[in-house]
Amino acid sequence: MPAAAADIREVASRLDGIGAAYGAMARFVLAPADESLQRQLAEPGQLESWPMPRDLHTTRGLELLEASTSESETAADLNRDYQRLFVGPDSLLAPPYESVYRTVDRLLFDEPTFEVRVAYRTLGLQAPHLNREPDDHIGLEFSFLSSLCEHALVALARDDRRRFDEVLDIHRRFLCSHLLLWGGDCLGLVETNSQTLFYKGVGALGLGVLLHAAKW
Repeated sequence: MPAAAADIREVASRLDGIGAAYGAMARFVLAPADESLQRQLAEPGQLESWPMPRDLHTTRGLELLEASTSESETAADLNRDYQRLFVGPDSLLAPPYESVYRTVDRLLFDEPTFEVRVAYRTLGLQAPHLNREPDDHIGLEFSFLSSLCEHALVALARDDRRRFDEVLDIHRRFLCSHLLLWGGDCLGLVETNSQTLFYKGVGALGLGVLLHAAKW
């Protein structure tokens, strides 16, 4: 195989892997884990196929998710934990919004909210509950990064180097200007404040994803 073809295949593999990890993180934090997700993760080989290298965070996260299955944590257990972390009604133990971490007054719908709204529009996307829920939810930011990886893969398959470079530049700038600046703090709170092994694992897995994303 020519060297250039080998390089392209490696880049495509990396994009596919990190894009899948972004997408999984979005699923984990945008809605409570239900029985369907629990069954999926309990399938033989499912956790072992996690597409990120096995750093300490990732290894811990996978072990915690496996332990959650072994301990038979129920969907009701996970829903209660999810509400405590991300929704309320009490003070949130891991606020999922960028503005809370990156503004002096820790207010929702502050400057980062509108910055990410503009970024989403580069792919023709918008938050599902525009002007009712903040655009800078960590799950939406993970979802946007996953979409960027998909677009980059399409450009690569079409041999559209200009579009490929453009999308990777958006990916890099979004990471550096947004998720890498605050996502670690949020996910650290998820791991620390969770009462379930499942969400402790989600926090650790997310830290591993950010660790590898920072190398792009």
